[in-house]
Parts: sequence; C-alpha cells; structure tokens
Amino acid sequence: MAESGEFDWATPESVVVKRVEAIAVYKNRDGDLVIRQERATLEHDAVITIPIQHAYTVIEALTRLLKGPFAPPPPLPPLGTP
Repeated sequence: MAESGEFDWATPESVVVKRVEAIAVYKNRDGDLVIRQERATLEHDAVITIPIQHAYTVIEALTRLLKGPFAPPPPLPPLGTP
C-alpha cells in the first residue's frame, strides 16, 4: 500500500477494486432475463438473454460458484512489463 500522502494508480497493491463497466439486469418484452454490460470502448454493449424458464438454473449455478473456494486473482504485472 502507498505511504500516507503518496499515491500512484500504477501501484497495483494500492487499487483494491478495479474499474467495472455498468451492469443492468432487467426483463425484456418477452419476459426473458437480460444481463447487459455497458461497453465504453466498444460500439455495442455485451448482452446475455436468458429465457425466464432457465433463470433460476442460472442463478443457482452462480450461487454455487460464489459459495465455492474463493481465490483472489493474481496481482497484475507492473506497468511497462511485456
């Protein structure tokens, strides 16, 4: 971590939550579940449409993944490293 008064975004151990694009969850006209992630650098958002009859199956699978062993991602290499 950065010392008091010293900070640099390029110091990976200082950043505890990386930037995440906005995520929306809603139902479409057909009643299906839609998960949409805003893509600031691309022309189109990322969109996943889940038929409503399979929504709980997907939710249960996500819940199982979250309850499994948690391993934080490895640290990012320093900037400028190939």
